Amino acid sequence: MAVVFALMSMAGAWVAWHRSPVYAGQSALRVLAAVGLLLLAAILAIVATVQYMQALSATMQYLVMGAVVLALTLGLVFSIQAVATPKSSRLNTTLPVSARTLTAHRDRFYRWAKYVIGVLALSVAGLLVPGDTRYIIAGLFAVPWLLAPMMLLLLYVNARKFDLALTVLTLDPWVHWQYSTGQWQAWCDVQVARLGEQRTFSLRRDWRIFPWMFATTGATVMIFSPLTAWQNALCVVLMWGFILGLFEFSVWAAHRAPAKLRVKLHDASPEAYFGHDGLYCNGRFLTWLGAEYYLTAASIDARPPRSLKFHFEKIVPNPYGSAQTILLDQSVLIPDGSDGDIVRLSHELGIRCPNARISLT
Repeated sequence: MAVVFALMSMAGAWVAWHRSPVYAGQSALRVLAAVGLLLLAAILAIVATVQYMQALSATMQYLVMGAVVLALTLGLVFSIQAVATPKSSRLNTTLPVSARTLTAHRDRFYRWAKYVIGVLALSVAGLLVPGDTRYIIAGLFAVPWLLAPMMLLLLYVNARKFDLALTVLTLDPWVHWQYSTGQWQAWCDVQVARLGEQRTFSLRRDWRIFPWMFATTGATVMIFSPLTAWQNALCVVLMWGFILGLFEFSVWAAHRAPAKLRVKLHDASPEAYFGHDGLYCNGRFLTWLGAEYYLTAASIDARPPRSLKFHFEKIVPNPYGSAQTILLDQSVLIPDGSDGDIVRLSHELGIRCPNARISLT
């Protein structure tokens, strides 16, 4: 079964690779060969470290091996990222010496990192609990403590890279639009109202999806689980409850989305930038040809007030079936007298994203 899932995961990754315009023309064999050489180098480094540690104490062996594994993991991640990213998708991060780097992405990282560090700090305090409870706490937080340093460093480096690219974009944009306070407030109200009008899940209307879902999960547990009948029945009930809980959570999140968007737009700068690497508006930087999202279409939304509508997609490999596509639409208000800017934007996007449907003129 594990082999089947592994093959399905590889197939899903392969489909995602070939469907994404970001990797069009990219040699899969070259990337696989480079990744293989990197993994071989990492294995040789671990073998050499093990031989070197023979004369060290047990404590020093743990410390040295931990440091080596952390360094190799970070090196592999950054090296594979550099090898697998096509030249067309690499962000421009070269700034003038006197330029002041923006911190939008790192500010979000700092807010998230504070919660992670707080949880880890609480786990340290939990080790002071007397009795065997502290061993349970240590076991629960062992993996987070091992992963947190690496993940925080990776996220920080990526956040800094995006901040550098965003700074370059704002210094040399194709088009830069600024809005008055009144224009921005009216546009915020329109975006919030449109989000509130979108259709969300309703149990009364969409209940028909549950019978086959419950039947599938129940049959899977009953057929493949080695537990007793009563234990399987309990597992099935818990799974059904979990599924219903997820749908209810999605409904709750959808109801909160307009209010969250209003707060986000209120805090965002009333302007929009378009440049070689992407689009920056509503406090979000979206890349035309990024590994996260890529542009598939751009058009004009004639609904008042007139705006540009950009359609982004992200293909995510699915180990249990075909790749999943995540969609994102971004609207940008068109200020008065911007016809010349739209013509230039259409021309530049046609060159930058030849696989996207550009319909701005």
